[in-house]
Amino acid sequence: MHQTSRAAPSTVGHSILDAADRWPERTAFILAGRSVTYAEFARQTETAARGLLALGIKPGEHVGVLMPNCWDYAVLVGAINMVGAAAVVLNARYRGEDLRFVIAHADITVLFTAGIGRPHLDLRALLCAEFPELARWHDGEPLAIAAAPKLRAVFHFQAPEEETWATERVFAAGAATVSADILAGRIAAVRPEETALVIFSSGTTAQPKACLISHRTLNDVAGAVAERLGLVQDDVFWDPLPFYHMSSHLPLNACRKVGAAYLCQTHFDAGEALREMEAWGATICYPAFPTLTAAMIDHPDFAHRDLSRLRLMLNIGAPELLRKFAAALPRATQIACFGLTEGGGISVMSSPEETLEQRVTRVGRPLAVHAVRIVDPDTLAEVPAGTRGEILIRGSIFSGYYKEAEQTDKALGADGWLRTGDAGWLDPDGLLVYAGRIKDMLKIGGENVAAVEIESFLVKHPKVKMTQVVAVADDRLVEVAAAFVELKSGETMTADELIAYCAGRIASYKIPRYVRFVTEWPMSATKIQKFKLLESFTPTGKIDVASVLRRQPEASK
Repeated sequence: MHQTSRAAPSTVGHSILDAADRWPERTAFILAGRSVTYAEFARQTETAARGLLALGIKPGEHVGVLMPNCWDYAVLVGAINMVGAAAVVLNARYRGEDLRFVIAHADITVLFTAGIGRPHLDLRALLCAEFPELARWHDGEPLAIAAAPKLRAVFHFQAPEEETWATERVFAAGAATVSADILAGRIAAVRPEETALVIFSSGTTAQPKACLISHRTLNDVAGAVAERLGLVQDDVFWDPLPFYHMSSHLPLNACRKVGAAYLCQTHFDAGEALREMEAWGATICYPAFPTLTAAMIDHPDFAHRDLSRLRLMLNIGAPELLRKFAAALPRATQIACFGLTEGGGISVMSSPEETLEQRVTRVGRPLAVHAVRIVDPDTLAEVPAGTRGEILIRGSIFSGYYKEAEQTDKALGADGWLRTGDAGWLDPDGLLVYAGRIKDMLKIGGENVAAVEIESFLVKHPKVKMTQVVAVADDRLVEVAAAFVELKSGETMTADELIAYCAGRIASYKIPRYVRFVTEWPMSATKIQKFKLLESFTPTGKIDVASVLRRQPEASK
């Protein structure tokens, strides 16, 4: 049996050992057809933790992980937290300047990467391109990188035989030199308020900011999520999201609270997702982002898979889109949520007991460890219930931005309320209505229009799978809507057809003046990056809406 007293309560190390003591033989983690019990996951994590101690990792040190979702990734993050270091979970989509910036800014001392994604994703080559010194470096030699002076070693797991960097064999050899007693002392010394994760929030126009997430915040929010969803031992929690995102770490830690199984993917594939959910008997489906859910429902295998064990699914998106998802999986209760990395990942979540209408038009109530206020974004004065304003959060949230005191002060007021930059209001039942980003607004001919309002309407079209609306400059109206549209498989549509669909159904000034059909979206970790849609936009093919409407007399009445 593990001695759970070796770690303080509310630390990640404690949760891993505690789960191993309570449910040693229950399935803990499933990835790519491989499963492991809670006892075995703890054993693997402790072995990796000894490997970190052999490297001389100190408490509070920043250790980077740059990998696609893989087994080593999950074990390493737990091990880094066990020894009181901070796991810098890096977005495997980072390229060029972004990759160089995050590694240097986070003060990473040891970096772990993997060859699992080759040849499509060659992380070694990407790192060498940004840090040329790495191309000449051999394990055992001093590492000196001008752009990242604190980086002293890089490990390349699942690498080819000719690898010159440190490998998992070197890591395992070091682990064998550290005793269990030394490890136990380090685990017990970790405090809940120390940083467990460093996660870069996806920026829009500026460089990403490094959010510091403490052990206490991670564990408290995970526990509150488990409580809100009513997680039990028999649940199998399917989550395809990347390990560099709170949407993976929260469910993984929530499962540890109750002994449930966590089922994840190396990368999202709709057909494989459906197969795995059927094979493992998933009870909770957590795609979260509508691009993933829509891809599964639109997949030809969807109608033939047995997903009858699903009792909950969590998605965020426009109400009409959520209604489509609920109709496609009628046995699974549709859950929504609201959150951001700075707010601990999730701050507000629906309850299964709420009505369908509430669950698709609202995002729920604050979790037990959070409080929410709605304020005027200019004066920060609290507004009456039912009045739109900026959403503020207090409670189990991030500790601040690493090395950015000024940005931290802007986000966190003296009273500890986090400014989210998101708009919404509280209804008479205390449920939060999310109304999009405050800046995700269009000013069309003097009228304020939320992009999500137009998106919610366009997605009702039976041929439309997904849509995103951005504001573009216009000589007459100052701004107009440009709609980027992804169609369902096998469907075709013209821009005029979409505009005709709008006739008489929404105010004419809300009708898009530009339509762009797309087959893929520019993504950060899991969010569509609207600023990249704007970057790619050229003001050609402007639609004469009045002319289209004149050709649709019946629809425009």
